Amino acid sequence: MDHTQSSMSNGSDAQQVSSTSTPDNSHATMAMVFQWVLETPIYSYSFTPKTSSQYFGALLFLVLLSIIYRAFVAFKSHKETQWAHQEQLRKGILAGQFHDEKASADGSTREIRGPAPWNWRVDPARASLSVLNIALHYLLMFAVMSLNVGYFFAVLIGVFLGDLLFARYGH
Repeated sequence: MDHTQSSMSNGSDAQQVSSTSTPDNSHATMAMVFQWVLETPIYSYSFTPKTSSQYFGALLFLVLLSIIYRAFVAFKSHKETQWAHQEQLRKGILAGQFHDEKASADGSTREIRGPAPWNWRVDPARASLSVLNIALHYLLMFAVMSLNVGYFFAVLIGVFLGDLLFARYGH
């Protein structure tokens, strides 16, 4: 019987603790709804707009960051096309070395297959552009994950403007 009483008293104590700790815990939870709160931090608490002009500046920053992100995506795509063309030329030169008299009569050459060999000029640049693109992508994603509607639309507007300005150079 003592065991039942102690468990009943423990249950009521737990209820008292949870009811008294609820106001403290409300600060720790994040509302998962879109909101228009002016003072929504971006990336750190020190980068939190306090006035409407600072909020506008934060929106402008996100638009510009999105445009830069799309410019780098187009630039990487452009460079990939250039690198592929250079590799095709290299393979053509190598195939020309194996060119024989019979092949020159009908204009055919041996095709060199397989992936391009590792290149000190191309592969570190490719990896650096990938890291830069992913870093910018994640920075924009973190801003959108704040669920601030203004930040969300700023990123969308920046992506639209960035594609409008730079997408044609990427293909």
